Amino acid sequence: MLIVSVCTWAISSLVIALTTNTTLFWIFRFTLGFGMAAQFPMTQSMLAELFPAKSRGRCICLLEGGYPLACILAGIYGWLLQMVFPWRSVFLAQALGGLCVLIIIFLIPESARWYEANGDFESADKIVRQYEEKVRTATGKELPPIPDPVPVRTEKSEKSKFAQLFESRDQTQKTLTMWILWFCVLFGHYGLNTWVSDLLVAKGFDVVQSNSFVILMYLPAIPGYLIATWLVEIVGRKKMIFTYLILAAIFSYFYGGSTSMAQIIVFGCLLQMFNFGIWSLIYTYASEVFPTRVRGIGTGTTSSAGRLASLIAPTLFGAMMQAGADTMYIFVLASVVFIIGAVSTLVFGTETKGRSIEEING
Repeated sequence: MLIVSVCTWAISSLVIALTTNTTLFWIFRFTLGFGMAAQFPMTQSMLAELFPAKSRGRCICLLEGGYPLACILAGIYGWLLQMVFPWRSVFLAQALGGLCVLIIIFLIPESARWYEANGDFESADKIVRQYEEKVRTATGKELPPIPDPVPVRTEKSEKSKFAQLFESRDQTQKTLTMWILWFCVLFGHYGLNTWVSDLLVAKGFDVVQSNSFVILMYLPAIPGYLIATWLVEIVGRKKMIFTYLILAAIFSYFYGGSTSMAQIIVFGCLLQMFNFGIWSLIYTYASEVFPTRVRGIGTGTTSSAGRLASLIAPTLFGAMMQAGADTMYIFVLASVVFIIGAVSTLVFGTETKGRSIEEING
């Protein structure tokens, strides 16, 4: 699926770069987004199944840490390319980026846990033996004794994959908690970032329309990710998510109430530090709380709940602005939604720190 999604995204980018037909442009712009979005649950699921419990959280946090860095680099390369070449060059560069599919094909193995969950023990054993041989070669030592196995459900359920997300009270709680968390995070994130320039221009701060201000708002996201990566295996997922969302809510409130440029920069940077940093945590958490047999659809539907919020929030905030609502109400609404996500995760979420995937979903 990861190979298919990358190829879909790259081929769509190439067609867009070459087409002169408006209809084809919009068709392949749709398939580009389809291929790109499919990569998120795939990479989440694979990392959760390929890395051990002690380093799983940090590895997934580092994966998502590429998000703000990529946003900055994409803005810079897009700007530089279009200074010399037409807009098609941006899509052509994206298409060439699709060559990363070769890394997936030749260097990334299929998940042994996925093989096991589907009853293909021979393939699972082959993958694990390859890992074991690499460890022996790297360390020059024999492997330690194998711990007692955790029973894994491999039988085929008559229920659909979607229905299996609700097949027990515990799994239903995990699913709904993740959906609420992602809805709240992306509601505040996209609601604020879509309209933040207009919201602050309405308060008289014209400088927020500049490109330099946008880059300044992205930069604090990098330490936000790094701090989350460092602490996620120390503090735990639930406490980290709760802390980041509460701090995002606090700084959203103060950001909306800013009365000087100094306050906008300070509170804006702090808001983005936690508003973007939370992404690494929710991606990590979502990939861990679903059993292997439904991890793909679990992370996919969780992401979809968030994408629904990313449609609702900008539309709602735009309607509130058009209706003449005080801009402060919009920042307060974002803060309230962040708090709902924080509290629901702390109360109903399952802590996954230091536990294997099988223990979490046993």
